[in-house]
Amino acid sequence: MAIQADMLSIAYGFAAFFLNPIFYVFLIFIYLHYRRQMNLERQLFAARIQSPLLSTIRSVGMGLAGGLLISVLAAGLGVVVQAQDLWILWGLALIMALIRLRFLCFAYAAGLLTVLHAIAQVFPGVSDVAGIGTVWEMLRQAKPLPLLALVAIMHLMEAMLVRWNGGRDASPLFVEGQRGRIVGAYLLHSFWLTPLVLFVQMEPGALSGALYPGWPFFSPGAASFALMLLPTVTGFSDMTQTMTPRMKAEKVAGQLAIYAVVLLALTALAVWFWPLLLVAGLYALFGHEGLFFRSQSQERKRSPYFIQSSRGVKVMGVIPGTRAEEIGIVPGEIIVKVNGIPVRNKEDLYPALQANSAFCKMEVLTHDGELKFVQCAVYAGNHHQLGIIVVPDSTTRVFVDLKRASVVQLIKQKLEKLNIGA
Repeated sequence: MAIQADMLSIAYGFAAFFLNPIFYVFLIFIYLHYRRQMNLERQLFAARIQSPLLSTIRSVGMGLAGGLLISVLAAGLGVVVQAQDLWILWGLALIMALIRLRFLCFAYAAGLLTVLHAIAQVFPGVSDVAGIGTVWEMLRQAKPLPLLALVAIMHLMEAMLVRWNGGRDASPLFVEGQRGRIVGAYLLHSFWLTPLVLFVQMEPGALSGALYPGWPFFSPGAASFALMLLPTVTGFSDMTQTMTPRMKAEKVAGQLAIYAVVLLALTALAVWFWPLLLVAGLYALFGHEGLFFRSQSQERKRSPYFIQSSRGVKVMGVIPGTRAEEIGIVPGEIIVKVNGIPVRNKEDLYPALQANSAFCKMEVLTHDGELKFVQCAVYAGNHHQLGIIVVPDSTTRVFVDLKRASVVQLIKQKLEKLNIGA
């Protein structure tokens, strides 16, 4: 009967989650993010590349699956957190977001909490100081170990979500390259609604027992606990000028997975050797920041990918639902011939398409350098380039000025305030 009551409690918790206004705040935020992204695409290309509704549905569906897996892994590994630590974590994350929006991540907050907890342990007398004593005592009583384990599990799942998404929500941009030339780039910026069911340490009288001997592993000493449903959003942001969105997503996913596994290993070792807790906290903080700078460094060292090719017309993007998508044209491929006519730039493309008003044949170089042949019927009302967006060239004048508008600002500011320069 107790198990049945617990299951009913969990079911009621999930039902209450969908009645929670925070759920809909997050949902609206995600939708508006993708809508602004779509508006930017229309400004640059006079076409919609991404569908805000479809992207939002995909984000919610993938996020729910991800949140479930995070919850199962956290429960199985024995992550039992203190409720007040979650509030501190959210508070630190919001404060750090005022410095840089990318700091709105539990990796930074958990790492900082670990450092502050260590300092509070060394100087316990500050708890008696009026004004900050209460907060200082909360830092002293904090248990950052299960929070760091939770952060590791969340980033492992984030790596899987990035991999599964494969850059499908990426938007093409024209930006100014390092040498002043206009190049193509992709903004990869995704959010997933990931509700978590976590074990929270409680006073005696709540749930008790162990799932297996030694459980809860990451929260030794926790003997009584309850279940808490926590609404969270998992986000990922990056930009690439040097590879396709899918390639970039795969690379980022691999780096995130390594980061998560190392953090989880350090946290597990800290269960037996407590001095490693501070090491794990510093790694959570600086290791995550290292991922950002590593990505930036790799972008600077590699040559731009979405620029003109001497072999033909390189594809920057493909508008969904068009003939180009139907015949399998993908970003990064190079169109060599259209209707038997060699094409070298975008000025050659439209006349070659008009050479046969009813049918189109193309010779295309794939990412592997292999030649493939595609063909399709052409109907009235089709996009004038069958839905193909080509890379910028020397005649391109409209671009996004990233020197004045950061990637985050591009998404947050109103469209009319975006700096689209000539």
